[in-house]
Amino acid sequence: MDTSHSHLHELDRLVQAGERSMRELDQAMRDLRQLSGEGESRSGSVTARVDADSKLVDVRIAPRAMRLGSDELSREVVEAVRAAQDAHQRQAQDLLGFTPAGDENLLATFQRDLTEIQDAYAAETADRIDRLRRTQRAWND
Repeated sequence: MDTSHSHLHELDRLVQAGERSMRELDQAMRDLRQLSGEGESRSGSVTARVDADSKLVDVRIAPRAMRLGSDELSREVVEAVRAAQDAHQRQAQDLLGFTPAGDENLLATFQRDLTEIQDAYAAETADRIDRLRRTQRAWND
């Protein structure tokens, strides 16, 4: 078998695998940015929604909840917000395929980690391609 052809085939395989991995990572990051969580209090009188960073973006209080005392209403709000955050975390876990160990800023941490992985992979792939090309040129000379 022609060695230069074999190296070109290996180079093509590496490039394709790298492109596929980058697409998968990019898609995972886009999916994480789209996550939100919704939850409600046990009584259903308060609902809450959190964004992709698990930050509160909406609270709805049903008219019947306005008859509650301030302590009870506060508990209802906290229950709804926690339920929304829990829903967000479950979605992220389902998407990622693992359970993070109590990370409050799951999305930000994961995005930072993915960016570091992408950068390292791109640099490593570029280095491998460069080495393969140098090797190919040396064998052709």
